[in-house]
Amino acid sequence: MKRTILLIPLALAVSVNIRAQSIGPATLNATGGTAVIGSNEYDWSVGEMTMVSTFTATGIIVTQGILQPAQSASGVANVSLLSRQLQVFPNPATSVVNVQYSSQVQGTLTYRLMDVAGKVIAERAMTVSPGTTTEQVNVSELACATYMLEVTVNAGNATPESISYKIQKLK
Repeated sequence: MKRTILLIPLALAVSVNIRAQSIGPATLNATGGTAVIGSNEYDWSVGEMTMVSTFTATGIIVTQGILQPAQSASGVANVSLLSRQLQVFPNPATSVVNVQYSSQVQGTLTYRLMDVAGKVIAERAMTVSPGTTTEQVNVSELACATYMLEVTVNAGNATPESISYKIQKLK
């Protein structure tokens, strides 16, 4: 009887296809930058430890100082247009973080600033016009810590895109 009772929740979990939260094949890079070389986009980081080695797995290569994108089966990187149109600076920050978005069409931009536990600290939605829009997120009253800034853009009739940044708050 006990075995039957234990197997029922397991069978339900398998049939419902429960999944854990995932951010996919992405890297949250606190400092560094992005460069396009050929048709691939590469993120580089600053302050890597000297003991970091190169690790490879299916679809990803992680090496010291270079964060390489996952390659699709065709060998073409999946580069988000949003990452080329959006800049978040300065990082680390002491008083404000600028969210600068360049667009050719009108749309909406929404950001959420969260602590490491996922608690939303600040949130705002705004309309963006063609051109460059800069929004300042005040972080001066926040404790020195690491925060996540999630930015979602819905430009024109396109599918909304989201991207997350790790923000380091200094004194």
